[in-house]
Formats: sequence, C-alpha cells, structure tokens
Amino acid sequence: MTNTRQQIIETAFLLFLKKGFKAARLSDIERAAKITRGTFYYHFSGKEEVLKEGLRAYYALLDAKRTEEFGRISTLREYVDLTIRKLMDIDNYTAREFSSEIPEILCLSLIVEVIAVYPELKQVVAESKMLRLSKLEQLILNAKRVGELKPEIETSVLAKNLLNIGAGVLNYLIMHQDVSYALSSVRLQYEQLYLLASKVKK
Repeated sequence: MTNTRQQIIETAFLLFLKKGFKAARLSDIERAAKITRGTFYYHFSGKEEVLKEGLRAYYALLDAKRTEEFGRISTLREYVDLTIRKLMDIDNYTAREFSSEIPEILCLSLIVEVIAVYPELKQVVAESKMLRLSKLEQLILNAKRVGELKPEIETSVLAKNLLNIGAGVLNYLIMHQDVSYALSSVRLQYEQLYLLASKVKK
C-alpha cells in the first residue's frame, strides 16, 4: 500500500496537472489526499518540494516505460504507429492516477509554468529527452541497417524531428483549441516524415 508521503506526492501532482501549480492551494492538496495540515508539513516543507519530487518520480516512471517500449519494437514503422496510437488516446484521457500512462504532453503546460521559477527541473526534463533521443537514434540506425530507411538520412536530424512533432501538439492546441484537429495534424506529420525517410513508397 502506498505510504502517506508517496500518496501526497501523487495526489498533488495530479492536482498540479489539472489546476496548475500556483492555482492548486495547499488546502486542495490536503482535501484530495485526505490529510491534515500537520501531516503535510511532517513530510514536506511546502508545495515546492512536492512539485519537485512529483516531477522526478513521474519522469522516472516515464523513462522506464519508454525503455520498455523501445525494447519491444525493432522498426521505425512500429515506433511511428505506437506514437500515433498513444497520441490518439490523449483525446479521451483524464489523469486519474499517477503513472507512466500520463501523456507527457499533458505535463508540458505545468513544466512551462514552473521551470522558470525552479530551473533545476529543466535538467530532469532534459535528461529524459536525451534518453529518448538516444533510444530513437539507435532505432533509426538499425532501420537504416536493415533497409527500412534510406541510408543517406541523417540519423540525429530525423530523431530530433520526430521528437519535435510530438512537442508541437501543444502549439496546435493553443492555436486551434481543437484536440481532434491537433492530433490529426500531428499524425499526418508523422506519416509524411516517415514516408520521406522510408525506402518503401506507398
């Protein structure tokens, strides 16, 4: 069973995602976690400490999940299909529990809000991105080796472009306020980039 400290971290993180860090009050956390003010301060010095531990715990879960996913796929086509499938799931997703299933895209607005105030959190995000980039580059190199992709494709550039497409979902949402449109546009970008890099023409 989850201990009290971990319960507070997980409950607070979900509140921060839903309301934003500044908007989520300490009383909101206490009510959601069913704890007293004294219990909160027994475990934490303030909201800031909970936020930092929550983000670190989330990215640890996310990194483990991504490592497991990359271990299951061997082609770039599989990666694109998996990424698109996960993006499509965002449309009906509601963060009800703390887990690696929380799409990173839903955390971006929280990260943008807090990273200027707590710049040390930038390192947590950067390390996770570098891990994913490294895994993706390895996958692309293998895809080139077995003839799935054109050999002249620049591995690092393709990997970064694929990652940047996912990050662009937030921009689409801000501009169009339409989740279905945003996801459809991003899906098309993934497909077009794959076709440009692939030896197989459809």
